[in-house]
Amino acid sequence: MRVPSPTRVPVLGVIAGTLGLAAALLVPSTAHAADPQAPGDFTGYGFDACVAPSQKVMDAWNLRSPFTAIGIYISGSSRYCGDKYQPNLSKSWVATNASNGWRFIPIHVGYQSPCFKNNPSSRVQKKKMSSTVSTARSQGASDANETIAALKKYGFGSGSVSYLDLEYYARSTSCDNAVLEFSDAWTETLHDAGYKSGVYSSGSAAIAAIDAADKAGRKGFTRPDHLWIAWTNKKADTDGGPYLRDTVWANHQRIHQYENGINVTYGGYTVNIDRDFLDVGKGSVASKDPQPCNVAMSFSSYPRLDQGATGSRVSALQCLLKERGYSVTVNGTFGASTSTAIDAFRKSLGWGPTSGHTTNPTWTALLSAGSKPRVLKRGSVGEAVWRLQRALIPAGLSVTVNGVYDTKTVAAVKKYRSTNGLTAYETTESSVWALLQRGKPGV
Repeated sequence: MRVPSPTRVPVLGVIAGTLGLAAALLVPSTAHAADPQAPGDFTGYGFDACVAPSQKVMDAWNLRSPFTAIGIYISGSSRYCGDKYQPNLSKSWVATNASNGWRFIPIHVGYQSPCFKNNPSSRVQKKKMSSTVSTARSQGASDANETIAALKKYGFGSGSVSYLDLEYYARSTSCDNAVLEFSDAWTETLHDAGYKSGVYSSGSAAIAAIDAADKAGRKGFTRPDHLWIAWTNKKADTDGGPYLRDTVWANHQRIHQYENGINVTYGGYTVNIDRDFLDVGKGSVASKDPQPCNVAMSFSSYPRLDQGATGSRVSALQCLLKERGYSVTVNGTFGASTSTAIDAFRKSLGWGPTSGHTTNPTWTALLSAGSKPRVLKRGSVGEAVWRLQRALIPAGLSVTVNGVYDTKTVAAVKKYRSTNGLTAYETTESSVWALLQRGKPGV
């Protein structure tokens, strides 16, 4: 039987480690939108920590962890880690990490349900909203205005989401009514200012109350844009279990906190975190399959090609060589000029000639050639993901070329890294690109 999630009590992040990151920090950053994404369009892993980690930790975790999104406590009088406990969190910290590809889950911890029970030993005694619904609405609007100011302070633009943290409470009709009115005012005030609203809570508390209100067609009910479900079943998905119907908040509108209060280490740095899985915005949607020279590049196999071969794969080969600066006509017929270009490309890598036919290493090196994004991981999309997936196939790995860094791509990258003596992280960064662009096999 599934058990309701317990109250979440944030714990100060424990950070340790002395690993030098000089080489890692030289990896070029990927260009991103001007505004930090909060959280934007994404399907993948995130975490939240009481204290925003230092830049060294963020950089180490960026390159080595599966996480792309981080929850940060930006506002609210009931935060366990309020402003004076946040030595790192600033507008520049947000901007720096946004430029490195991080997404953000802004969190507000203010008034709690009238039925919420404080831990008497906690240094923060959370305020409770009024059980009078008109007052609760006023308090919800006030909290929303506070988080709007914080969103602007940290550089989050229009369309960003702030998540109202409503900790576990024992449900009753009067407490649910106060929470729902508070949530309505929170959402409406955020909408009026051009922002979006989210609600975080234990599945058995506010999440279940909001679901019940929606199902009952509650008069005047204003849906939050996102629901963040605390249900620590250790499954990285957005299933709401017995607390939230599958048919609602089903259009990329969910985050699931599936494990909490655990110490996790990447790159020599340990942080106490909650693990989250996000499916938000439009989700991770592949960009259009890039086709330089207007020829197909994505195939399920990249076989050996010799002089006299014809077809779409020959066109792809010729285009790849042309993109590298070799004098080749893209016509789908493997002639002498294509053979000469192959051997010239091999020579540029310090390889001997092959009498002009393709090999798996040749395909791998050609397909991966190009820029080296700072990092790719679960949920990444874009031109580099297409290149990566294509290159992994002749390297001997099983992957679907679909433009989304999915679970199959994660498995292939981990195997490729392990085969080539790298730590078996899930990420693709400069060390992986360097191996691929030298044609190294993955098996």
